[in-house]
Amino acid sequence: REEDHILWRACDALYNFSISESNSGDPNKIEAVKKEVYDMGTVKAAIPHLSSPDAATRRSSVMLINSLAQLEETKADIREKEVVAALINLLKPDEGVMTHEHASKCILTIADQYASKALILESGGVELLVNLINDPDPLVQQYTLETIALLGEDCECRISLNDSNVIAPLLEILMSDYPVIQALSLRVLYIVCQEECVRTSVKEVNGLETLLKLITDEELTDLHEGVIEVVGVCMLDTDQLDSMKDSGCLLTLATYITSANPSGQLNALRAVSTCSRKEENARILHDNEVETTVMSVLGGENAAVLSQACQTVSIMVANPLCKETFTKVGVVQALMKLIGHEDSKVQEMSSLSLANLSLNNKVVCLDIIHDENITKLVEVLETDTSPRTLSYLGHVVFNIVKFEALREELVALNIVQSLSACLTNPDTDVCISACKALAALVADSSARDELLKTNALGSLVSLLRTATNKEVLRKAAWTVGICVANEDMAKELNKNGALRVLMDMCGEESSSNLAVMALEKLLQYDLAAKYWHLGSLSQIDIIGDGFYDTGAHKPGDDFKSCKYLMDKKVDNKRAVLYIGTQGSEPEPVDLKSESSTTGSTTNIKTGRSTAKGKKSHKEEKKEEIPEAEAPKEIKDTSKPRLDSSFKEYIEEVTSTVQPLPTQLEQIKGLSVFVSNQMGGPVSDLSKFSSDLHIAQLKADLKSNVIPIGFVKRGIYYHRALLFKALADRIGSLLPLLEATITERGT
Repeated sequence: REEDHILWRACDALYNFSISESNSGDPNKIEAVKKEVYDMGTVKAAIPHLSSPDAATRRSSVMLINSLAQLEETKADIREKEVVAALINLLKPDEGVMTHEHASKCILTIADQYASKALILESGGVELLVNLINDPDPLVQQYTLETIALLGEDCECRISLNDSNVIAPLLEILMSDYPVIQALSLRVLYIVCQEECVRTSVKEVNGLETLLKLITDEELTDLHEGVIEVVGVCMLDTDQLDSMKDSGCLLTLATYITSANPSGQLNALRAVSTCSRKEENARILHDNEVETTVMSVLGGENAAVLSQACQTVSIMVANPLCKETFTKVGVVQALMKLIGHEDSKVQEMSSLSLANLSLNNKVVCLDIIHDENITKLVEVLETDTSPRTLSYLGHVVFNIVKFEALREELVALNIVQSLSACLTNPDTDVCISACKALAALVADSSARDELLKTNALGSLVSLLRTATNKEVLRKAAWTVGICVANEDMAKELNKNGALRVLMDMCGEESSSNLAVMALEKLLQYDLAAKYWHLGSLSQIDIIGDGFYDTGAHKPGDDFKSCKYLMDKKVDNKRAVLYIGTQGSEPEPVDLKSESSTTGSTTNIKTGRSTAKGKKSHKEEKKEEIPEAEAPKEIKDTSKPRLDSSFKEYIEEVTSTVQPLPTQLEQIKGLSVFVSNQMGGPVSDLSKFSSDLHIAQLKADLKSNVIPIGFVKRGIYYHRALLFKALADRIGSLLPLLEATITERGT
């Protein structure tokens, strides 16, 4: 018809005008012309003619629309349901090559959006696109494959493609004379094979055999990478992998791994590592001795290949059979050589492989310990390398020290110092692995000695103080809790402020049970700190020399050492009461205090009372027989004055109270004794003041720390402390002394 002739000639003219600047190379000019044509309303005018009964009109209309399809305005127009359906109809076999070419390209421009994919699927476009894969026109093939690749990103489209038997034409077009088409075919295969049903279809048509033949063709090396990617996806299915074993495809793959260029090796190893994540697949690979193939690659020089080979080992050893085989073929020695590799990724992956290999495997741990490169492992832990490498090596050390027989050998290599360095690393995984390894090492006496020599304990405390990651805090608290089982380490931890840090942690609502346990253990080695913190001692807490009571503490206060309190200038705060039979110098004989109950004068040294104006028997003896002055003892400034009164108290209760026949009598006897030494019974505390007496003692001793035996006028907390201290010395009263000294002596 004349009308149709005019229409398609008009479309052709507009099409030619729209592409008139295409050869100019100026994108601005090209877009300006297209925009000018679009603004004429050409796209909306041409859309109805896509369904024209005249083939030439349909062809010219789709050519015009396709020439403007890169404009966003055009894309919006052709994404309409009716337009998509019309374009899909132009893919039918009875249309011409030019129509197919422009229609497929037009569909390609909108196939990237989910809504458009749904419309293509709904309009039956998938089956028509599959039919066009083997179209004689290479451009149609290209546009079709690119469109299918976009559609294949959607699960529903992949299933529809499989129902349309997409695999056979994709395998067939691999024989194309055009490398671009071959590469696109492999790309589409890789995408659609993400769906299990598609992989099953590949197996049904023996697709892997077809693919693996390509990697034996030296003229198709540019396709090998894509082929291996597709094979790797298909190997995820155990049935597929099993059929590869029977058909010899696995042998072909293994041969390729050992002979391919680095890029090919890299992709083949990725395929092996991906499929071996499934236990059944790893078993099949083991049956085909793939471990030996992977081992052969570990001796290479390409860093990327070495890294991937190490990663493959780390995955495959999850299977016990693979782990055993790798151990037998010497993989430990190969990996140990790579720990110090100049490439950080190789270091990381070799460390990961060693960590997985050594897990619960004493044979591997022995191989690591006795390897000539073991010193390199220790050295790497102290370097500023990848945090992942340090973390994995920390796990290696942890795996080794779980075996008691190997700890001492590892300690001799200065591993404690290396782990101590890891504790200061800002990476959380490094700190966690170092804490685990140190906690396991503490069981060995030589390791404990090394811990005390290094600053590892200080680093642990610092970690508790500054870390914000909950898992780091848990592991650090766990390690501290194990360390405090040793008295020397507990003292060292206290010197580094562990007590204060753990108290702060336990005071938080989200405190870890591990921190609470660590604090409880730490306090057992310092009853003075325990009493300061809890305000009470139980019957199993035996007060010994060196105990001191600083009084109630306020939130945020730090527990001070006795030496610190002694060195402080005398103040008007509560006196620190000290328990001990050892002292820095003889007790001064001129310190006296008056008894409030008898009116007698009590000598602080002896604790004996004599009437005023009378002389004791010893004083009379001294007047009758003058004695030579005893040489002065060298002062030990780390301890308070010698408390000979307390020593005499112990001797007296041992001889007078302990022999009493019943426990009740012992308690009464000890209570009376303590009362007498502290000024006698008190019925009204308001009429019994000890403040002046204590202040005088502090002034005379020039110290805030007062030995308990010096106190002759004491109130409830003085008496409770003395009672507990004496009861613990004679021992027999301990079963009755639970809560003898409770919250501040009440």
